[in-house]
Amino acid sequence: MSSFSTRSSLERSTWPNKLEYQLSLFCYVLGLSSFWRFPYLAYENGGAPFVYAFLLLYILVGIPLVFLEMAWGQYSNLAPLQAFRTVPVMQGIGVCMLFLSCAVLLYFGVVSYYILVYLASCFSNPIPWTTCDHSWNTRKCQEILNPNCASQGHLTYRQGEGYGIVENGEFIRKSVCNYTADGTHTSPAVEYWTKNLVNNDAVCNNLPDIDRILFGSTAQVLAPPIIIISVFLGIRFLSGVIAMAKHVQFTGKVAYLLSTIPFAVSVMLLVRCVTLDGAVNGIIYLFVPSDPMAFISPKLWKDAVGQVFITLLTSWGGLITWSSYNRFYNKYYVDASLLIGVAPILSILSTISVFGVVGHLGTMTLRPDLSKVLSNVSGPMVPLVMYSEALSQMWGDDLPWSLVVFISMFLSSATAMFPCLECILSCISDSVKIFRKLILRIITTIFLLLISFGIYYGLPCLLQWTGLQMIEFFDTFSLPFCFIIIALAELLLLSYSFGFKLLGTNTKAMTRNACLKSHFWSVMWGGVSPLVLLGCLVYSIVGIIRDGVGSMGPRLYLPHNATNGWTLVAGSVMVGFVFLVLILVAIIRVLQSGGPCIGRLRNSFTPHMGTSPSNGGGDISHGNGELFLSDYTSHRERGGIEILIDEDIVTSV
Repeated sequence: MSSFSTRSSLERSTWPNKLEYQLSLFCYVLGLSSFWRFPYLAYENGGAPFVYAFLLLYILVGIPLVFLEMAWGQYSNLAPLQAFRTVPVMQGIGVCMLFLSCAVLLYFGVVSYYILVYLASCFSNPIPWTTCDHSWNTRKCQEILNPNCASQGHLTYRQGEGYGIVENGEFIRKSVCNYTADGTHTSPAVEYWTKNLVNNDAVCNNLPDIDRILFGSTAQVLAPPIIIISVFLGIRFLSGVIAMAKHVQFTGKVAYLLSTIPFAVSVMLLVRCVTLDGAVNGIIYLFVPSDPMAFISPKLWKDAVGQVFITLLTSWGGLITWSSYNRFYNKYYVDASLLIGVAPILSILSTISVFGVVGHLGTMTLRPDLSKVLSNVSGPMVPLVMYSEALSQMWGDDLPWSLVVFISMFLSSATAMFPCLECILSCISDSVKIFRKLILRIITTIFLLLISFGIYYGLPCLLQWTGLQMIEFFDTFSLPFCFIIIALAELLLLSYSFGFKLLGTNTKAMTRNACLKSHFWSVMWGGVSPLVLLGCLVYSIVGIIRDGVGSMGPRLYLPHNATNGWTLVAGSVMVGFVFLVLILVAIIRVLQSGGPCIGRLRNSFTPHMGTSPSNGGGDISHGNGELFLSDYTSHRERGGIEILIDEDIVTSV
């Protein structure tokens, strides 16, 4: 292996310290995958069945993939586009991961648009989702929910006892609702979405009327909405540039701020949600299955496996990219253990908050079937509506609480996109090393942010229902199926083409720990995990054939004229594209290999020596069929002191 005695300006960066790497992972997990996607899918799939399906797949698929991708990213020292060049037929995996990083960036970006809308609506007094005196409210809107509230037409009056009903000869006192129509009552937070925003979510298309849409006609506006939106977009843009400007040198610095405040706010919100009247009913619904037949739903398993990939940054390049900035001798299994321990806890805690509010609404509106409490809100907006409902019942003035919570949510949503951005930028800089220069890196970051902002903020803001339809496009089967296909290719090719022996030897070389050479990992990587993923894929396809493609999508609350079917066609194209890229790249690499047919196949599925734009511009080599190592001598501690490199590590471990 070659070595370098001087530090080059084009060398690849490393994490300044282990804590910043771990905080960056924590920030991501604390973001949209935790406080938005997991609760929304849990409610979509009946609460408890989704939780247990997720945990099962988390163990069988998620944990093995985390250890594999962390090891491969740290070992290769490259972004996904280049990390899989060691085995020729695996190069298509890197291309697909880059493509999916762009998709996840847009997916999370669209969700952050709706968080921004709710954030802007907080700058009024009173906050619009706390009162029933707006033009969009119906007669069933009740500011103070009361399970004993009923319309006056159903009540009788007894002198000295007030209003009530006679049941089994007993007079039961009830209060009079502020409406006279028949039917159950609703809250202002629910009606703010179902009667207002769902029909006016394209706020840029309604600029003359934007104050009424966001704040109502009677509220005192604290700041013009255009200024509010511009300021927070500017903050988001600036944080993205700072975090991405110098690879991971600044990402961890931003994580110090964006991990502590949102976590404190989420704990505060959790405390309030679980102390609401009837919250325990929602928590029981989350953990105790009410219908065992829900476990046989193909949509349940499709959503659960997709959530595993989103939660753990696997199969779309995020985890491999961030791990590639670790030092070679980093004990990555410690980082992996922290990630797999923290991720489900944070997701379930956020979900408890949402289901606490669901249980509260079910109790207050006398709806024992919690699956029908939010029939008009079902879909991606459930968490935001439930958070706004909880904020309307916070202790003291709800204005400062709402501002703090939605500002922290908006900033936390930015961290969810950091690994996507880093994957894209690292693929560029690892392919063309000149882009590692600071000025070119900043220019590329600004360009990428402007393009992405224009798509996931511009389109939903200008075109009615486009944001919800984009979420439907990604969630129906596009992302889950693409994740499964890539994970299958990754597991099988790394296990059988690169080889279990090489994988085990390399992990021992990096960690000085032989436990990762255990046959347990060989069984999981090469057998159990691929079989479970294949089962989920086949079962989901069976569900599509049996129940139709629409059965796989989120239950959006949209007018009939908003459904046009483009999401299903585009989703099919996306899945087909990923599958074709994997196949075509493999075929091209086989055809490019020299020799007879059998020899070409053998060469294409065998690890090769080659040149890689890794740290130090390293030479990929292997000795005795035992180990591949890049040149890691450019990994240095602060002050320019090189870490110890064992030049004989290629002989035997």
